[in-house]
Amino acid sequence: MADLAFLGPEGTFTHRAALDLAHEGETLVPLDHAEEVIGALARGEVDGAVIAFENSLEGPIAANLDLLLATEDEIVITAERVIEIAFTLWRRPGDDTPLQAVVSHAVGLAQCTRFIRQHGLRTRAASSNAVACRELAASDEPGWGALAGADAGEQFGLIAVQDGLRDDERAATRFLRLGRKCPPPSGRDRSAFVLHPDQDRPGSLVSFLQEFSARGINLTAIKSRPTKELLGEYVFFIEGQGHLQDPRMRDATLGLLRGSVDVRYLGSYPEDPTRPAPAPRTGRDAAVDRLETMLDRTERP
Repeated sequence: MADLAFLGPEGTFTHRAALDLAHEGETLVPLDHAEEVIGALARGEVDGAVIAFENSLEGPIAANLDLLLATEDEIVITAERVIEIAFTLWRRPGDDTPLQAVVSHAVGLAQCTRFIRQHGLRTRAASSNAVACRELAASDEPGWGALAGADAGEQFGLIAVQDGLRDDERAATRFLRLGRKCPPPSGRDRSAFVLHPDQDRPGSLVSFLQEFSARGINLTAIKSRPTKELLGEYVFFIEGQGHLQDPRMRDATLGLLRGSVDVRYLGSYPEDPTRPAPAPRTGRDAAVDRLETMLDRTERP
């Protein structure tokens, strides 16, 4: 029987994503840390793994991106899921003390800063939102609450006090399913790579971008991360629209492999069909208006 690992316990947003991304017949395996989730896949103990990758307010989840970049070459992204995020405030039954502090995952705390500041709350980070609920349920310290998903607190006997907490109504988190074999083209795919340009060759960064632009491939993400070896040395996580089996993406990849850049393929996968459509491009007149607004902020000669 196939297994799919995710950051547990049950009730986390990652658990919700894992339910959506699981294949028929797969058993979900909750683990305590993201390192364990990816490690279980790397060791062949599970067939897939689900991790949170980025959110709309804070950008990439750096720790998970670094874990992905550090995996062996055989591990690839096979699917994605975008989930709208809103938090519920959970309290212990019988604790009528005014709210003084909250516990949540660090990302959850970052997405509820307005609520936290309005109430002058102290904070503590937990390894996941569901763990935050578990810690709250096991504590007898008054005045504490947990910020977690709408289903996270019930299993620990907590009471939902307030729903829909988030700094931005558009808040969403993107989750990735990892595996060892990419699906075939779906017609609406993305491909991901890790690029390590030659630091001593001028223009190497521009040259690999041109491999995509020359073929009309839209790059949807460029994220830099330190190599953790030399100060000022970076690798780049790149995503572009298209599958590696598409002729344009295949040719662009061949151009990269022939250039002065180390290339690692991180997979091709279908876009989440619920992903919001990109905003329409503004026309030239709107661009001119914006330029004039910018010029108004400068002193004229």
